[in-house]
Amino acid sequence: MIKYDALVVDIDGVVWIDGEPIRENIEALSRIAETGVEVLLLTNNSTRSRRAYSRRLSSIGLHIGPDRVVNSGYSASLWLLEKRGPAKVLAVGEEGLVEELMLQGHEPLNPGDYEYAEAVVVGLDRGLSYRKLEAAAWAIRRGALFIATNRDNAYPTPGGLSPGAGSIVSLLETATGRSVDIDAGKPSPWILEAALKLLGRKPERLAIIGDRVDTDMELARRAGVDGILVMTGVAASRGDKVPKWVKTVRTLKDLL
Repeated sequence: MIKYDALVVDIDGVVWIDGEPIRENIEALSRIAETGVEVLLLTNNSTRSRRAYSRRLSSIGLHIGPDRVVNSGYSASLWLLEKRGPAKVLAVGEEGLVEELMLQGHEPLNPGDYEYAEAVVVGLDRGLSYRKLEAAAWAIRRGALFIATNRDNAYPTPGGLSPGAGSIVSLLETATGRSVDIDAGKPSPWILEAALKLLGRKPERLAIIGDRVDTDMELARRAGVDGILVMTGVAASRGDKVPKWVKTVRTLKDLL
């Protein structure tokens, strides 16, 4: 069966593609969880909160509580709390990012209040406006911490790869001449550290499962754990070259 006692599993491209469930993978993860293997969901997508992810996952048959979900919004919020304490934040992102910031005690600001921002946190924002970008750039130039929830330049949708949070981060780096102070998403080891804090221990046998070589498998390499690449998302769409040390599966049913 499964030789690991914990699996850290990506969501986009593994559990679903743009919200459309990948049934084979969901069924496999449910069966794996029933054996007692800890399953942690780890995503660079900050558009949903951990609570909203848990609710959505349950609706498609994968019953994972919010305490077993880590998204990059939570990771960024936690890093900021440990670095600065509760802070005034200008968020370039969606409702899920704002919720995670508030749950960690941070105060989200409107673009008009950019001069009070102690940090700018950037995630995927499908309602992005020039006004928000301008305010973020001004705040960063004034010395606010510059935090990326992730640097994924694209994410999978049924129509193909769409621009991701990393595209927005790169735009702001170009506009301000500043690099981010931290990338809080994969492949940064920080997001795995945040996940293991929820687990309360460091598993002896851990594997990271995902659909991307540049984030999921790179995180596994940096963490020194096994990487399992599932060919239902980005790597398959782009025809990425897969490192020899990475185990490749067509779907997660291959693990069974």
